[in-house]
Amino acid sequence: MSALATHPALAGPRPTRIAGLQNSPELELLLACARREMSEDHTRHALGLLDQPLDWSLLLEQARSHRLLPLLYWHWKRSLRLDFPAEIAQQLDGRFLANVARSLLLVQDLADVVDLLGRQGIPVVPFKGPALAESLYGNAALRDCVDLDILIRRRDVPQAVRTLVSAGYVDGKQLTPAQQNAFVATQYEHPFLSPSGILVELQWRIVPRYFSLALSEEQYWSRIQPLTLFGREMNALSCEDLLLLLCFHGGKHGWEKLIWLADVAELVVSKPHLDWKYALDQARRAGGLRMLLLGVVLANRLLGTTIPRDLEQPLAGDPTVERIADGIGRDLVRGELPTYVKSQLYLLRVRERWQDRVRYVVQFTFTATQEEWKIVDLPPSLSVLYRFLRVLRGLAKAMSLASNIVSRLIKSKVAELWRQCLGRCSGGQPH
Repeated sequence: MSALATHPALAGPRPTRIAGLQNSPELELLLACARREMSEDHTRHALGLLDQPLDWSLLLEQARSHRLLPLLYWHWKRSLRLDFPAEIAQQLDGRFLANVARSLLLVQDLADVVDLLGRQGIPVVPFKGPALAESLYGNAALRDCVDLDILIRRRDVPQAVRTLVSAGYVDGKQLTPAQQNAFVATQYEHPFLSPSGILVELQWRIVPRYFSLALSEEQYWSRIQPLTLFGREMNALSCEDLLLLLCFHGGKHGWEKLIWLADVAELVVSKPHLDWKYALDQARRAGGLRMLLLGVVLANRLLGTTIPRDLEQPLAGDPTVERIADGIGRDLVRGELPTYVKSQLYLLRVRERWQDRVRYVVQFTFTATQEEWKIVDLPPSLSVLYRFLRVLRGLAKAMSLASNIVSRLIKSKVAELWRQCLGRCSGGQPH
């Protein structure tokens, strides 16, 4: 058994600590497998769950939804060594082999993109995807990777776009020069389709500018480290910067996928000498301290990783983190996705500084996107009008949402009155 399997942070199974909820055995089994190594206690816990009646279709659906099928398969073959129902085993085999094939394709496309941009003198950092899978799980096939995320400097975006397009990559935006400048200034990623059909996203920020997360680009680029991946040397983020970016990414999306928490847990466990002081300082400066704390707390509650002592005082000073974690945990356990309104309220609550919340609302309201550009093609001298078009679209969306809510309330009230009327009529008839 590897040293990682006996790490104190993964010493044994812990029931998911989400207030007021009882976990399903399917979710418990998935959480036990959501890691690179299973300890003896985790294996024993998983085997005990397999003795219970399981909804195998639900287990597979949850694993697929949370992108944990490769880890479920890996531990089924390596640690649990039990016979799954034949139909389930066949599906797992097929999906794992498909993921292996896709991983090989992703790795090849990653090498191609790194070579293409490298020949133009554009430094790149593979972020997430197969590079993250290889560094955290030791095998690119153990993580369900959808696309390639390539981090570049903002100043290199125009040249990188031209380079990929000239190499046959399909531009997913196809913007005019003026739109391209506005897009790079306000957004954070530019999608392409590779010749082999893989989605490649060039990223110069982790979140859009309107998110108002004051990350210093030069700060994490100055700490880039060499890392040998797939037999070749590539650039990699420092462990602390990677942790921040993973927590900011997961926090931006409300931690809807368990694989994002598994990534955080693996990083914390595999790097016991993380510079937590640096991570906390950078998170505070960026206005993302609550997002960092939330990621670690959720990894603790759902996957059992130990909360570092350096985080105990910041957590004690921000009880909102625990309340947000309760809400996200309940949604994960119930398999519920938040509504648009709930998501927007969460994005305000997850910021610890009121000025960041105000900036988010203002910039989100007035930052034009490609949707506005599609409606009308304005000359650069009138581009400010896109902001007002954005506001009008937002008002129309809000009115439509309010109308739907009112309509549902009216229908509910009418149905309730109709039931009461039927009850009175039925009660007044002679027997």
